[in-house]
Amino acid sequence: MVIDSHMHLIRKKNFDKETYNRLNLKLPEDTPLENLVGWLKEAGIVKAVVMGQDMTRIWKTTFGEEYVLEALKKYPDFFVGLASLEPVDKYNRFNKKAFEYFKKAITEYGLKGVLLTPPYGQYYSNDKTVYPFYEKALEYDVVVQFHHSAQMGPAILAPTKYADLFRLNDIIVDFPDLKIVVEHLGYPWTEHLFVLMANDKNLWTDLAMMYNRPMKVAWSLVLAKEYGVIDRVMYASDYVCYNYDIFSDKPAEDFKRWINFIKVDLNKICDRCGWPLFSQEEIEGILWKNANRLYKLV
Repeated sequence: MVIDSHMHLIRKKNFDKETYNRLNLKLPEDTPLENLVGWLKEAGIVKAVVMGQDMTRIWKTTFGEEYVLEALKKYPDFFVGLASLEPVDKYNRFNKKAFEYFKKAITEYGLKGVLLTPPYGQYYSNDKTVYPFYEKALEYDVVVQFHHSAQMGPAILAPTKYADLFRLNDIIVDFPDLKIVVEHLGYPWTEHLFVLMANDKNLWTDLAMMYNRPMKVAWSLVLAKEYGVIDRVMYASDYVCYNYDIFSDKPAEDFKRWINFIKVDLNKICDRCGWPLFSQEEIEGILWKNANRLYKLV
């Protein structure tokens, strides 16, 4: 059994062509829901946490919030939704419209949390303007997921100063009961993230976009064991589009390869390097049990 704790739904029409052309970036193509569900199930995935990604402030782009809601309606037993929004408007003010949507997304649409991407929106996560969103997430007992990691590509995509984990430290101090997920093992500040996780039982992370760095992932997971936080690390694909970025034209094969890395190759690397091996319970935790505990899914 596998739970994908972090993937995206997009529609090409929601991407600003002018911005992507200016930066010489490829626009993703649409993925029919039926195809995506088929690929995920073929890989043994029983639930997927899906979200858009609001980048309106700088990129004039949203991945497609309406597509997330459509997926939840069509496949209510398979998809689990997170809202996506930017808490600061283009004038650096509190985004009242986004706040109202957030409340509706949780109370009316049944979403389980919210994705915030400070580096893409070029705002700081510890800006007090954003705090009402954390207060509301705490009130609703839902997850706040952060892209609080450096972009693995051109720096212009997500300036690093908006992602450093010292900003996150302020949030866990001010909101110790807030459930937080930091994507991508907090790359490249993974050990810093584990220190924060060791001091905050409500802080989680995922493996999205990390599988092409097998030695980095293996050593990071060894460190997660050492810090006692391995039970809050989750499998995630970060799927956006087939034949795009790290995804081939056969996404089911990508998913299978990454899942097999956790099931088999992880311990092969550790054995070869003389590092501690992972128990079956720890592996199943990464693959589904940890996400299940966070979201209470199956």
